[in-house]
Amino acid sequence: MYRILIFIACLCLSVPARCADIGVGIDIGISALSGIEIGAAYHSPHWTSRFGVRANISSTDPLKSAIDSALDRLMRDGVDVGDGVRLDAGQVDAWHGALLADFYPFAGPWRLTGGYAWGGMDMDARVFGTVANAPADRFYFYLAGDHYFYNGNQFKGSVSLDWNYHGPYFGTGFDWRLFCGLSLFFDVGAVVTNRPARMSMDIPHEQLYIYNTESGTWSPVQVPQLNTDVARATADANRKLSDYRLYPMIKLGFGYRF
Repeated sequence: MYRILIFIACLCLSVPARCADIGVGIDIGISALSGIEIGAAYHSPHWTSRFGVRANISSTDPLKSAIDSALDRLMRDGVDVGDGVRLDAGQVDAWHGALLADFYPFAGPWRLTGGYAWGGMDMDARVFGTVANAPADRFYFYLAGDHYFYNGNQFKGSVSLDWNYHGPYFGTGFDWRLFCGLSLFFDVGAVVTNRPARMSMDIPHEQLYIYNTESGTWSPVQVPQLNTDVARATADANRKLSDYRLYPMIKLGFGYRF
């Protein structure tokens, strides 16, 4: 083992000291909410050495099986979101691209980053539930002010969240040089976007009953009425989501400078 370490040390010492400063390089890392990332970078070796530029893209596709397996384990028994409602069978797909400019104020590893980024994230989950203390034959819930129940004390449906965004990116990070042109990088920041996330919801109408406030009776729901309530509830949720205009980004990975 020590011979391998000596060989690596000799190889590094044989590389001209300035080779790590030439600046052209490639990066590969992992991005929270966006998956595997690859990119290209340039850091000027001259008087402008405090500046650099980067371009990168990322996608969850290379990690699809790992993400699905992790979600399956996490949601094996469902994730409780309150009122007897649980989420399971989740799926996440995400990607992004970015053009970035870096500024190193102290000519060290710390940098400030600005640029432009665009991408998307799709999340899907099945919604179901059983109220522990409710009668075994009915599951009651409210939707857009109307009172519903499912026969069998079971609630079911699906929820999707789509976020297609683009806008200026602001962040900070570090580039730590290791050896032989290798470096470790870390980024944290957010995209300021005018495109908020959008939620959609699907609720099956089979075995679903609605309360008629005029007659004081329960009757099988009519699909148009259910669609109206779903649309109202979705619109209310999307109004709340419109308050969130920052798409966060966290990245960690390795780079190589030629």
